[in-house]
Amino acid sequence: MRRVALIAAGLLALCVSAEARVTRIEVLRREPFAAGRAFGDAGAYEKVSGRFHGELDPAQPLNVGIVDIDKAPRNAGGLVEYASDFFILKPVDMTKGNGALLCDVNNRGRKLALVQFNGAPDSNDPTTAEQAGNGFLMRNGFTVVWSGWIAGLPAIDNALQIDVPVARGADGPIEQPVWDEFLFNDRATLAARLSFPATGTDTREAKLEVRERNADTPSVVPPDQWEFVDTRTIRLLPEGTPFRVGAIYQLVYRAANPLVAGIGFAATRDLVSFLRYQAADARGEPNPLAAGARSAVDRALAHGTSQSGRYLRDFLYRGFNEDEASRIVFDGMNPHVAAARLFLNFRFAEPNRASPMGHGFMFFPDVGFPFAYQTETDPFTGTRDGILARCTARNNCPKIIHTTSSTEYWQSGGSLVTTDPTGTRDGAIPDNVRIYHFAGTQHVGLATMPAGICAMPHNKTDYAPLLRALLIGLDRWVKNGTPPPPSRYPRLADRTLADMTAPTPGIPGFTMAKGPAPRQRFDYGHDVSRGIITRILPAALADSYRVLVPKVDPDGNEVSGLLLPEIAVPTGTETGWSVRNPDAGGVGELCYLDGASLPFARTKAEREASGDPRPSLAERYLDHDDYAERIANAAVALEHDGYVLPEDVPRLAERAGTATW
Repeated sequence: MRRVALIAAGLLALCVSAEARVTRIEVLRREPFAAGRAFGDAGAYEKVSGRFHGELDPAQPLNVGIVDIDKAPRNAGGLVEYASDFFILKPVDMTKGNGALLCDVNNRGRKLALVQFNGAPDSNDPTTAEQAGNGFLMRNGFTVVWSGWIAGLPAIDNALQIDVPVARGADGPIEQPVWDEFLFNDRATLAARLSFPATGTDTREAKLEVRERNADTPSVVPPDQWEFVDTRTIRLLPEGTPFRVGAIYQLVYRAANPLVAGIGFAATRDLVSFLRYQAADARGEPNPLAAGARSAVDRALAHGTSQSGRYLRDFLYRGFNEDEASRIVFDGMNPHVAAARLFLNFRFAEPNRASPMGHGFMFFPDVGFPFAYQTETDPFTGTRDGILARCTARNNCPKIIHTTSSTEYWQSGGSLVTTDPTGTRDGAIPDNVRIYHFAGTQHVGLATMPAGICAMPHNKTDYAPLLRALLIGLDRWVKNGTPPPPSRYPRLADRTLADMTAPTPGIPGFTMAKGPAPRQRFDYGHDVSRGIITRILPAALADSYRVLVPKVDPDGNEVSGLLLPEIAVPTGTETGWSVRNPDAGGVGELCYLDGASLPFARTKAEREASGDPRPSLAERYLDHDDYAERIANAAVALEHDGYVLPEDVPRLAERAGTATW
């Protein structure tokens, strides 16, 4: 019997090794979450964190697309090794959970799910009852998983890490010119940190340029007016000279030893596959989500915000939603406020760079065709492609809920997700995709710019109630096939999508933007399809894709998409964009990620005195009770249509009490 047991254990290890490339799980911390508080039927939760180790076969068809994996060192078995952090919040008794794994793809090492869904305070090591917020994810039984995917991330504030190998050429280290771009909104910034260590510190062998706007011709900063502090830092001279606020600096220099950054896709794939399909690692260490001899999760969802939402779109586009045993990884995805893809699977990748937002960062290669989930034709190259092209061919596409704010339309070419690349017709959205536009909202609920950088006060509209309802809708769709409510977004067909749209002129304090950020095409060199940028600086081509924005009413409020009660029953103009202040550099350019909020006058006399063309609050509503009733009715209507959960209806109604009269 002992011999049989040993043979069985050996077969289990071989099975695990063959089907999941996570070879070892190290649990370093296991402790109660929220002081052992019980969350409804799911009971108490615990947090489990540690490291997982993986191996990748460079010749495996699912891995060959990882840039430079063929140039990574291999172990004795001919495999490429990596290791990454993981962090899990799970029911203590996994049988009490809802069976769903929710992978919250971290944003620059940050854990965001509890902030976004639970309304919790920001924490990168959530532990206390306060850090559970309203307990939404736990009350609904989700097991929440985070893991590292960004190679080279600074190890500060519990940022999730991943260790990947360095690529080497046949004759030694790989070295080439790279570029960095810097834009500062702090008037006292004295140093800029490089993305990669420079191979030398002679300013005559590098070039620093500066321009005021994307469209401007840059000027060269003379080599004697700046210096390398060290191989990772530059500063202006004489020492103590700050970088100009709002100016766009671009540094070309040489770097060596690129990390095989694309492994960040495979690491998420293999961890989630292990957690949902395996009982133990190759050594017999139990899967933290196992209940008995099998995993207690039967489906996996993914959520990503902004950078991590772009990660999910690129993860899907590049074919990583299939593990090495040909099993689906994620059954459902929610890419949130993400219209582009990611600068990750490249040599000398810079995944922490933002896609072009109208001012700065225009050259990074995360914004190219395709944009839409469905397959479209690129009008400039004739290429046919789509975000879902590969998973459609392999029959492993997840169900997708794509959520967007107004900011993505103005700053990230968001309209191209739902139109053809020429912007002349609405796209045929696939049956497994729903798209929801959160009208009149900015990128995230917080101001991203320091005070005084944007010309108008930032938008504070909280769209968390919509995210909560749509997550539950996504899970039901995956679990039992119940479709979520219909998509709601601006369309060409009903004329709610336009080249440009503006409110009635004359709103006090309102500064109209020139238009949305363009979606230009760039020449990155002949090897860009292999993830290698051969041009020292990409060249902007004359072509661009047509970008459209949501239509607004005379007040400047959007008329299509999902209208939260405070947008449907407004007390002011709420936008997803703003412009930079005249003294903040880049005059007239879009202000990075922030929207604007301009309240209505309280009375007719007040608005006439200021010249405000918008009807005052007193002209719109009989009194505060009338306004509150309309807010409550708007919240109930959203709940009736499936866009808000019953628990959020009173929360939305209560927010009416904060209106300024």
